[in-house]
Amino acid sequence: MDNNKPQLIDLWRTSFDDSEEFISLFFDRVYKKENALFIEKDGKIVSALQMLPYVMTYYGTEISVNYIYGACTLPSERGQGLMRQLITEAFEVMKSRKVALTVIIPADPWLFDYYRDLGYTEAFDYSEETYIRPYEIAWEQGILIVPPEVPSMETLYKFFDKKQRERTCYVLHGYDDFVTILRDLQQSGGQMLTALNVREEPIGMIFFYPAGDHIYVRELMYDNDHIKNLLLQEATTQNNVEKAIYRTSFTGPGTFPLGMARVLDRDRLIHHWASTHENSVLNIGELKEMETQSLTRLLLGYQSREAYMSLMLD
Repeated sequence: MDNNKPQLIDLWRTSFDDSEEFISLFFDRVYKKENALFIEKDGKIVSALQMLPYVMTYYGTEISVNYIYGACTLPSERGQGLMRQLITEAFEVMKSRKVALTVIIPADPWLFDYYRDLGYTEAFDYSEETYIRPYEIAWEQGILIVPPEVPSMETLYKFFDKKQRERTCYVLHGYDDFVTILRDLQQSGGQMLTALNVREEPIGMIFFYPAGDHIYVRELMYDNDHIKNLLLQEATTQNNVEKAIYRTSFTGPGTFPLGMARVLDRDRLIHHWASTHENSVLNIGELKEMETQSLTRLLLGYQSREAYMSLMLD
């Protein structure tokens, strides 16, 4: 029996402008009491956060990651350092669980400064590109664009998992999380389309939302650029718009900050990074002397924006 769950739900409703459908989705499918930290006053929960467990590809290996989510404090209790206290406690809990890295997506621009003071640093950026549907519609014999109900969920996830694991430093979504992503997308008015080949195997996916005179694409996964363009063409055609703006990993100037990170298991990440970056001028001793934020940026390849995450509950 989780006696704290109703209070956590009430605090969530007070703190965030989320629909009841999303709140139910989160607390039914994602929430686990062992991953919630909170502060009580007079028997009432006044501040809380969630430590959501993920796995991240990391230069040929996988590391454990906790995503700090749903950090909130009752309005009447704000300004007293409660969230700082909770996040500091979360660091200790995550270290005891052998979590290598913690990540967070600030909900507002000013929160980047707040979390920076707690040891986080910018680590995950994204770029945006624009697609304009050509006047002449291109069709490809043997490729079919279908909604997610057509292939089995296991078939969809197999392709999704293959594509996410091709990325060097990427926060992975497990099968249950993938199902949650699709349900959240549907509840929020978004869509997912899949490209199938002649053997009815997935070869591309697009996750997007209508946005007035265009669609906004949160994620594109595909085997080649031709499939990518077919997905963008079909998504814009179905929504009677000519333009799509789609997120990509870092492509150069014009990037946007998304998430922050903080290394927790310094020794493990330092030794693995050193073993995969043998040409680095820095030795292990120098890495161990670095302060946490500089080390985090280095270990996640922030200069070249090697780390990426998408489709998070943000």
